[in-house]
Amino acid sequence: MVVLSDPVAGAGSGAVAPLVAAALFPSVHLRAEDFRRAVRQGYVEADRPEARRQNLTALAATAQAAFAFASGGYQVVVEGSVAPTALDTFRRESRATGAALHYVVLHGGAVAETDGPAADGGDTTAGAAAEATADTVLAGLRRGAYLLGW
Repeated sequence: MVVLSDPVAGAGSGAVAPLVAAALFPSVHLRAEDFRRAVRQGYVEADRPEARRQNLTALAATAQAAFAFASGGYQVVVEGSVAPTALDTFRRESRATGAALHYVVLHGGAVAETDGPAADGGDTTAGAAAEATADTVLAGLRRGAYLLGW
């Protein structure tokens, strides 16, 4: 299983993704940003037009690493900005490995399910809101609410 959390400014995926990974066993937590930042010479800020090749390469490396872990029996949480248009990279790896692909979009303290209504993360402190959102994500995973087809 691979979970993709798509952080929008203020969504809190940096707090939610580790909580989701900690609740799964065995699990791996990957940050897509770490793959972009692995470029040492020739790094281009991700939002610049000339970063396209770098961003696509880093995204492919993230997907390949995620599904390598998934193929090894790990449940993988990928934390990163993965727009729906970039999901084909993950879908290809899902098809190649046979591992399920789940896509969760976090936004401003809430989780939008791909097949259903938004779930509110609550009006509590940031930590409690992250825990509530992680619980919502985990419940959705158990129901298959975020499962994408090929």
